[in-house]
Amino acid sequence: MKDVVKAIELLPNLSPAKKKARIQDDLTRIRDKVLNLKLIFTALENDDDAYVIFETLNTRGKDLTLSDLIKSHLARLLKPTNKGVDLARDKWNQIHQTFEQSQAELSVSTFIHHFWLSRYEYITEKKLYKAPRKRIKASEASGFLDDLEKESVIYRYVYEPIARKWNKEEFEIRDSLRAMNLFRIKQQLPLILSVMRQYEDHALKLKHVRAILGAVENFHFKFTAIASQRSSGGISFMYALAARELHQANNGEAKVKGLQEFQNKKLATKLPSYAEFEPGFVALRYSSQMTKQKNLVRYILTKIYQKNSTGIPIDPEQMTIEHLAPENPAKSSGLLPDQVASIGNLILVNQELNNKLANKGFSDKVEILKNAHVWVDAVVLNAKSWGAAEIERRAQLLAKDAYDNVWPV
Repeated sequence: MKDVVKAIELLPNLSPAKKKARIQDDLTRIRDKVLNLKLIFTALENDDDAYVIFETLNTRGKDLTLSDLIKSHLARLLKPTNKGVDLARDKWNQIHQTFEQSQAELSVSTFIHHFWLSRYEYITEKKLYKAPRKRIKASEASGFLDDLEKESVIYRYVYEPIARKWNKEEFEIRDSLRAMNLFRIKQQLPLILSVMRQYEDHALKLKHVRAILGAVENFHFKFTAIASQRSSGGISFMYALAARELHQANNGEAKVKGLQEFQNKKLATKLPSYAEFEPGFVALRYSSQMTKQKNLVRYILTKIYQKNSTGIPIDPEQMTIEHLAPENPAKSSGLLPDQVASIGNLILVNQELNNKLANKGFSDKVEILKNAHVWVDAVVLNAKSWGAAEIERRAQLLAKDAYDNVWPV
């Protein structure tokens, strides 16, 4: 565009006024060719027609998100009653603000989908928009939006437990939510949202919430984190159905009975066998060179320690992963790096104990562990030597204990 202007200015036979007119004409032609924009004004008799046009025209171009379409539908049903006061818009903005403040990657559209699955019929996110238009009428729109706003807070802390203040008795709930995020699973979210909704409304007791969240955590530890089995659409449908049945149950007794049946008749029957579980468990590795599974290994060692220790619950963030056969021994141990990194060679200790163990040999480490009065499994404490065979055997024993005792469903 600058080149066009410069070329015109170099024409010697044009007056300043004609140069200006020529420039304006050329700029207009450039705009029309590049942009080719046309502006159409349409006069409408009411707001409803405006929303219909908005939804129809926008779906002809780039697809609107589910969030956009639900917002438009609710805005059409909840028109402001006072000038300058739009409660529906304010509540919608609050939902977005709740998610924007989160460190997790939250989607309003995905939240609405999980919210819907936890209350209404099973449907995919892409096909969801038509369902609210049929079901949510003007008389129900305000309550629907209120529920969305309230449960956006729950949805955030399900993804980001640090966003809620937990009392000591609720730590097990918090830790189960953390574990589900570690496993990177989403199919369970409609049920978890429904459970936490009931808990916040005092319709479920703490012990029942701990039980069902623990069962879901343990199921996906075996099914997803270790056995790496793929969840089919049947798993998602199973969770959504359980969420709706919980929401629709008439009283506390019926809610608890439904959750117990889900745990015993649904989750338990879909568990992988031990033969499917063991290979994934004994293949777990962590070292300074193999860090991919560090968080999962820390989680596993923490759960094993807490299951067998009667002391004060530990904070895994304050604990370190110790290699019984050291990564950098003073003299060669004859172990391969893969064997040193094996779950069978790992224990969890606090930083002070870790410093004492340092790079010492196995027998010295065992004596230090015995004198420290911390829980360590008998395989380690009773071993006379520590090599590849002992590490493999311990990994297998840990796998069996994990499957049978530490992660029950």
